Amino acid sequence: MLLRRVRSRLRSDASRFPVHGVILPEAREMISTEENQDRVLSRCQEIEQPAKLTIGVKCGSSDPTSGLAGNPAIGYLFDRVVDAGGVAMFGETTEVIGAEHLVAKRAINDDVARELLARVRFIEDRALATGEDIRTVNPVPANIAAGISTLEEKSLGAMHKSGHRPIQGVLNYAEIPSGRGLYFCDNWMSRNSIFVGYAASGAQLTLFQYGGGGVPGVSVLDPSTAVVAPLMWCSANPITRDRTKGSLDYYSGTVIEGTETPEQAGERLVRQVCDIASGTLTRGETVSFAEPFEVYTIDPVF
Repeated sequence: MLLRRVRSRLRSDASRFPVHGVILPEAREMISTEENQDRVLSRCQEIEQPAKLTIGVKCGSSDPTSGLAGNPAIGYLFDRVVDAGGVAMFGETTEVIGAEHLVAKRAINDDVARELLARVRFIEDRALATGEDIRTVNPVPANIAAGISTLEEKSLGAMHKSGHRPIQGVLNYAEIPSGRGLYFCDNWMSRNSIFVGYAASGAQLTLFQYGGGGVPGVSVLDPSTAVVAPLMWCSANPITRDRTKGSLDYYSGTVIEGTETPEQAGERLVRQVCDIASGTLTRGETVSFAEPFEVYTIDPVF
């Protein structure tokens, strides 16, 4: 309801505010003055515990803050969701290379472990068949510029976003989990396709843990991939926080700064996720932003 009014206002004021990707102060004022009424109207059920949630996560533009604080905060959320009886999904098959043996150890049984390792081997072999060795091209330049030195270092930081609970199964892209708990999704890392896949798998809410230390000049975090389920942008990098104040939903750099423990930052994320699942708007839902959209079919690269 509120979002439709904001979008209508943006369209009517297009000549005054021609730049996409800017959160209008007037839109913020509308949200501030009417949020109580609209939240009550938009909430079918107040969610205080994550028992009924299904969520999916991606990390990107990783830097040292991702592995130290950002991904562990997401992992804390994942543990809470799983312990409460919800569903949590993580993936990006190419992003576990170098740490796949550790991820596989968390499989609930040998069949799941073998399937996970087979998916990783398949994607590596498929890349090699085209002449590309993922282990030599990853980390990418943005990761290296931010301070990540090896693929193993990157993957070890990335796996923290999955928490510590047993992996119940391996899902294909957009496959619906057969039960509750933690699942690994065999999906591509593109932000334009991964969140749609999670939504097709049943996610009511998705999260993007963004480093950004090696990506200069980014001031607006693109919300266009949240076409089905709300997308929360998260970061632990203070530079990213300062650049993207208008579109960042959650900041966990407080752990590195020493003002919060990892558990405190994680609990704050749990509360915020439950709040958004209950109807509160994400920052991206207040942004006018246009971006080309890509739908994942089989494999977009190789």
